[in-house]
Amino acid sequence: RFSASRLWDIVRKYEVTTFNVLGSMPQYLMKQPPRPNDKDHKIQFIGTAAAPKELVRDFEERFGLKLWEGYGAVDGGGFSLGAQGDPNPPVGSMGKPPKGIIGEVMDDDLNILDPNTVGELVFLVKEEEKKQRKVSYYKNPEASAARIQTASDGRMWFLTGDLASRDENGWYFFVDRKKDSIRRRGENIAAWSIERVINLHDKVLESAAYGIKGHQVGEDYAEDEVMVAVVLQPNQSMEAEELLDYLQDKLAYFQIPRFIDFVDELPKSKVHRIMKRFLKEHGVTETTYDREKAGYEVKR
Repeated sequence: RFSASRLWDIVRKYEVTTFNVLGSMPQYLMKQPPRPNDKDHKIQFIGTAAAPKELVRDFEERFGLKLWEGYGAVDGGGFSLGAQGDPNPPVGSMGKPPKGIIGEVMDDDLNILDPNTVGELVFLVKEEEKKQRKVSYYKNPEASAARIQTASDGRMWFLTGDLASRDENGWYFFVDRKKDSIRRRGENIAAWSIERVINLHDKVLESAAYGIKGHQVGEDYAEDEVMVAVVLQPNQSMEAEELLDYLQDKLAYFQIPRFIDFVDELPKSKVHRIMKRFLKEHGVTETTYDREKAGYEVKR
């Protein structure tokens, strides 16, 4: 089990030379109190996935090592991205496809999007490798079949379920899991874009952003309201208004959460992924802060 407070002691005890971290783990490590021996280890580089780019350089400087960002499709297919030997990839980039693999960023109609536009990360599936790339979900043939789709030009694409963008030089940047995207007032919001800002607050240990449907709060609207569950650092306290004041000039007005829950911990899987379905099922309770009921005004 991952422990931010004990990790470096374990690394030193067993003379670890490299390891991998996921998502916000670097953030947890950076929020630990600085120690004189932060650079006392044999690690030269750490493999990361979706590390907040705002922390990369500070993390490398504090712990005296290199963070190497990469990507492997969670839903299978055997597709990946990496630096491909480039010693200086852009900070925060997942990398590029390996030689012989074609990646793209597409909209829901399988149209290729322009550079720096957010869409679903997809990979070209060649006819001779269709069987190799096929994904089978347990007792869910519809989801299995939907993972590889054919565009209007006849080419087949593996849909990763991840939102990403690609710059003019072909470097890919992670945005969020598509299923975690929040639809609010006509805007598509990446949950991660909210979480990464909240998590930068000194009093915050971690957070999760997700959508709450109208029927869950007795209201009649088809889209989502933004809700966040926030875990504070030990011995810290915070009012919801303090968090909202902090977010006002860092997020677009439509990204500002309506509902806020301060919780002791977030539900997680064995591989440290936040299980948002439990947070959504828990929904809004009597202890949840409601920005609209409180009369808090969001700047536009």
